[in-house]
Amino acid sequence: MNMILTLPMKQTLKLFALLTALIGYSAVFAVSPNHSSSAQVPVVEDISQIAKLAREKGLPILLVFSADHCPYCELLENEIIKPMIFSGDYTNRALIYKMNIDDSNEIIDFDGESISTSEFASNHNAFVTPTMVFLDPNGKELYKRILGINTVEMFGGRVDQALAASLNKLRSRTVARK
Repeated sequence: MNMILTLPMKQTLKLFALLTALIGYSAVFAVSPNHSSSAQVPVVEDISQIAKLAREKGLPILLVFSADHCPYCELLENEIIKPMIFSGDYTNRALIYKMNIDDSNEIIDFDGESISTSEFASNHNAFVTPTMVFLDPNGKELYKRILGINTVEMFGGRVDQALAASLNKLRSRTVARK
């Protein structure tokens, strides 16, 4: 009787060891960075050139205003923006850029003039970070801006809805002009 119990016990121990190893591997992969972490969000240097490209491609500009030491900005970038860029699914839906409003860096604005990032943000009423704006090639908002970030699992749908509405509005303007 002892032999009958010993054999299933050995199999049970092997199965337990295998399951423990699989769970361990799953935990490692769950906390390791995914491929989207290697994606970089381009930083605005010359928005007049971005606008020119947006005009040529007929795309809206998704501009994310962020700040140093802003955990919500980091969350938005890592969980929403970088995966959007990495996926490649948004290449024909928007030009995606970010701007740090804490910097005193100078950029080129829509008019081709040099301006500080903080002044540019102020001109676009971006005082809270993160703020996402959906702009046409002239710098006008196409859709209501999104302030902050809430439930990550549902937030992507909100961004997709805003991008789709922005793209439709931009394209309807183009069709109306022709």
